[in-house]
Amino acid sequence: MSTTATPIKTAPRAAFTLDELRGFIEHESDLLDEQRFDDWYALFADDGAYWAPARHGQESWLTHVSLYYDEKSTLKTRVARLNHPMLHCQDPESRCVRVVSNLSIEAQDTAAGTCRVRSKFIMIEDRPGTERRLYGGRYVHTLRRDGQGLKIVLKRVELTNCEQSFPMLTQPF
Repeated sequence: MSTTATPIKTAPRAAFTLDELRGFIEHESDLLDEQRFDDWYALFADDGAYWAPARHGQESWLTHVSLYYDEKSTLKTRVARLNHPMLHCQDPESRCVRVVSNLSIEAQDTAAGTCRVRSKFIMIEDRPGTERRLYGGRYVHTLRRDGQGLKIVLKRVELTNCEQSFPMLTQPF
């Protein structure tokens, strides 16, 4: 009888497909458009972050102020505020639509189960009694596969006009 253990081989993780990634990112946009902020929050990994730099080419949220930088714990606070029925800066409530296009896979590491996806977006925000707001730029999503699907490790929003002054930003991009 042999006492040598037979190593257990694990199946390699599947590569990411552009269709899978497009479906996930479009689903994320739909959740935001429908103001399903709790469901949007659930898309983030426990170590996930949401970041909108305030400068073109900004490499870190630690060295320059950002329009948004939320780790999962502070993102939970933002979502709680967005869900609050007495949110004064959302009276009247915004209606938004996001259009995402030109998705491309920048990098993927199937061993780690991670992928970086770049896309372009336009977001329109309408509120009765105010001028329509139009935002555009690029999303860079770093995603990780887990047992339940994909999770956002980092969502970076690169606005084309990030260096300008903005009146009250309340809606996530």
